[in-house]
Amino acid sequence: MTAGIATDGTRTGVWAEFSDEGPGIADLQQALSEGFTTGQGLGLGFGGAKRLVHEFDVRTAPGEGTTVRVTTWR
Repeated sequence: MTAGIATDGTRTGVWAEFSDEGPGIADLQQALSEGFTTGQGLGLGFGGAKRLVHEFDVRTAPGEGTTVRVTTWR
């Protein structure tokens, strides 16, 4: 995880980026859908995180891991 202060000239916020070297996400659209889980969870992780921030970006590829970057503006 890395984090920092975000600025775009007119506003300030915070960003956080989370990366892993896991198997990646085969179907990102499905993973973002409400209630989807690959295990025993409630399936609220990605969808819930996306609703809580202003910007939500996911980069993933099967066999290459996943990076999620979120930004919240003030």
